[in-house]
Amino acid sequence: MNNKVIKIKGEIKTSEEIIHIKNLMLKTKFGFYPKEKKISQRLIFNLKVYTIKNIYRDSRLEDVVDYDEIVKIIKKILIENINFLETLAEKIINKIFEDRRIIKINIKIEKPDAVSECDSVGYEITKERM
Repeated sequence: MNNKVIKIKGEIKTSEEIIHIKNLMLKTKFGFYPKEKKISQRLIFNLKVYTIKNIYRDSRLEDVVDYDEIVKIIKKILIENINFLETLAEKIINKIFEDRRIIKINIKIEKPDAVSECDSVGYEITKERM
């Protein structure tokens, strides 16, 4: 049996930390057209939230970026009267960026009930803290 030990020089560094929220489906009255404001429809959210290198102790929730808080932010903003996905995405991103540990956000919002001839329509944007 040939057992080789491989030694790696240098320290191991974190290149990215990403919080994923995948296919969060919420029903709400949303859109520009009068019919969209009367009947609830599904919105599907996919987010990648990039954080600074985190040194956490696995004992305090405050030490990590809490995905539950991100979901709460989205739900709270959905209560507002917003017409367009672009505006909704901007509001969500701006609120999430209040946490200074977050350095980049990619958000994709889809409306699967908007156009019957396709699976969904949507909007996607990525913003980065400078």
